[in-house]
Amino acid sequence: MNGLRILKRKEIDEQKWNALIHVSLQSLPYALSYYLDAVAENWEAVVLNDYEAVFPLVWLRKFGFKCLYQPYYCQQLGVFSKKNLSAATMKEMLIAAQAFPYVNINLNPSAKIIAGEFALKQKKNLLLYLNKEYTTLWKKYSENHRRNISKAEKNKLNFFEDVELKQFQKFYLENVNRAKENFKPQHEKIFKAITKTLLANGTGKIVAAKNEEGKLTAAVMLLVHQNRIIAIINTSSAQGKRNGASHFLFDKLIQKVSSTENILDFEGSSVATIARFYEGFGAREETFYNYHTNIISKLSQRFR
Repeated sequence: MNGLRILKRKEIDEQKWNALIHVSLQSLPYALSYYLDAVAENWEAVVLNDYEAVFPLVWLRKFGFKCLYQPYYCQQLGVFSKKNLSAATMKEMLIAAQAFPYVNINLNPSAKIIAGEFALKQKKNLLLYLNKEYTTLWKKYSENHRRNISKAEKNKLNFFEDVELKQFQKFYLENVNRAKENFKPQHEKIFKAITKTLLANGTGKIVAAKNEEGKLTAAVMLLVHQNRIIAIINTSSAQGKRNGASHFLFDKLIQKVSSTENILDFEGSSVATIARFYEGFGAREETFYNYHTNIISKLSQRFR
């Protein structure tokens, strides 16, 4: 297709890029240049004409090959456009990914029009629309969630805003399940970079639940983008899990931002237990997509 270019990071016009992401139909903060710079080892992009649509390509070099991957703290990317694109145009943009021998990336919901042709796998995100009064939202909570919130209140947990970054970082690193989440030293570096960046540019906010002694039991970093409030990073301590701290924390947050046109984006999950937790607040499902190809594996099997 005419008008498609692949640009290296240094060739991208940041002002035009970010202006498009903000007004795009699929607008998500993960695609903003500052965000990609913080979480990605390397990135380039497919650009249509004069930034009418873009497709970030995040890559790293593995075994000598350039491989597309989904970076930590970046749920989904894909094509971002000012107007609805035809399936043919989106297909042409996505074909650029096939130049990479290994691809494992998440695409935003607009990829639905090419999901069948590219054998895209459905993934689940969960959103809570906040345009109702808190009492109405509360009625949608599961009985289990109400019990946990009651337990937390009996344990005299308190809700706090504007928690200090270093306190949050220390709490998260002490409680993240490194083995289960495959959390490696390079991910800790990215975690520190993105949390510092979000607070510095005013798009991040930390809220937390603390016990009577003022000790953190659960904490969430929120990323605010337009009308979307994203629970980008959250964790709780062992005591917090016992005391319903995360249930309490999200309930207080929902109470605070209810009756607005905002959306609380829980960021998934495809993991059943995590999904049940978010669904327990009355969240609705949103489908995005995973695109996975592995030419390296196919070639190795062919020549065995």
